[in-house]
Amino acid sequence: MNKKIVALALRDAKDKTVLVQVSTLKRDPLYQKRFTQIRKMLVHTELEVKKGDRVTISEQRPISKQKSWQVLEVIKEKGQK
Repeated sequence: MNKKIVALALRDAKDKTVLVQVSTLKRDPLYQKRFTQIRKMLVHTELEVKKGDRVTISEQRPISKQKSWQVLEVIKEKGQK
């Protein structure tokens, strides 16, 4: 079963590639403080994705050295509510 994650598009300068940011909320085991862990990854896309869009990405077989995720859909475009 493929993992599905909601991410934020940061950069769309490359052809068929988008840089996205995945944020997860974690808790420190000792001090119980919550903090945000941020990962940036390159994602393959055939869709029209712009900077600031919120997208759903899915894990897939590696396309290149850095790309092993694919955009499934654009959830919310920048400027929409």
